[in-house]
Amino acid sequence: MDIARHLKQGINTGKIVFGQRQTVSQCSNGGAQLVLVAANCPESFINDLRNSNPSIPIHQVTLVNRQLGAACGKPFPVSSLCILDPGQSDLLQLVPNL
Repeated sequence: MDIARHLKQGINTGKIVFGQRQTVSQCSNGGAQLVLVAANCPESFINDLRNSNPSIPIHQVTLVNRQLGAACGKPFPVSSLCILDPGQSDLLQLVPNL
């Protein structure tokens, strides 16, 4: 699966929020369907997120935060993002690996 292509399609046709604070907020509100984290996302953040929201799947991509930001078309690093609505992308087909 080409993560960058699916991310761009999801951003254009669905609803995705970026950043750790917005990810935690959306997970707490119950709007999250899937969380993607960068390869170098802090383990403490991942553990806290997993412990506080065990029902939300988390997928760690092989891209580091700078690459993930570029794949999303953002001029800044992205260590985590939350998919609220995948739109026409196949992002929800990603298997949770954490």
